[in-house]
Amino acid sequence: MLKRYLNPANYVRKCIQLCHECVYNADRFRAKEREKFSRMGFRYDDALAYLNETLGKLNKPAYEEKTDMASVHWILFCCIHAVSDVRSILEIGTYDGETALLLSRIFPEAAVTTVDVPDDDPIFSASYRRENTTERRQFHERRRKNLENAGVRFIQRNSFFLPGLVDGVFDLVWVDGGHLYPEIAWDLCNAYHLCAPGGWLMCDDVVTHPKGFRNEVSSPDSYHVLEYIQKRTDDEITYFLKRESPFFSANPRKRKFVAVQRKKE
Repeated sequence: MLKRYLNPANYVRKCIQLCHECVYNADRFRAKEREKFSRMGFRYDDALAYLNETLGKLNKPAYEEKTDMASVHWILFCCIHAVSDVRSILEIGTYDGETALLLSRIFPEAAVTTVDVPDDDPIFSASYRRENTTERRQFHERRRKNLENAGVRFIQRNSFFLPGLVDGVFDLVWVDGGHLYPEIAWDLCNAYHLCAPGGWLMCDDVVTHPKGFRNEVSSPDSYHVLEYIQKRTDDEITYFLKRESPFFSANPRKRKFVAVQRKKE
């Protein structure tokens, strides 16, 4: 551990992060984000109250108690619930099923379908430490419990094959699978075409900075694809700051957003 902190590269990165945090104004960002909610006809406070009520029924901490890790997409789900009659939901990227469970409770009248790679796909073992036998077993148990409680349809196939796996279109499509090329390109393409007219397309972990930080869970690739779609469909995309915490959002190259696009009727 000591060797890690004495590493010059790590020291420089820490100094850069501290510099960004010193000039980061969370209140200014918060005000700007609330304007986006109002512009889209979303009522933030009402959505927050509904989210906390839902989390309470799941015996989970309130949104505010999650501090740094709370993500705006939970609030946005509740905003959409308030303004739209959502009867079908597609999630691309199941992970451990926690979001599928939450979606099934926020939208109790909706049928939820969630898709993720099978265990024998190279992506599965290469991400989230699942090459470790113990980690993989614990992951499987968490996912089983969440999806069992959610009562959703779970499809274990690479999302490349998605058009042949589902029927019809969806009122809400949540994209949170692979965040790099090529997966993000076909995921967003499929998501747009599988989104019903008047429906909602959302994408997690969008880095909008042209020289943005890149790893397995975020990159500017999704932003490039979303902007491509917007220019050719004229369906406006709004980017909501994922987390207000300086640790996550002070550095503009690491700052992540949740994209929301409503497909025209």
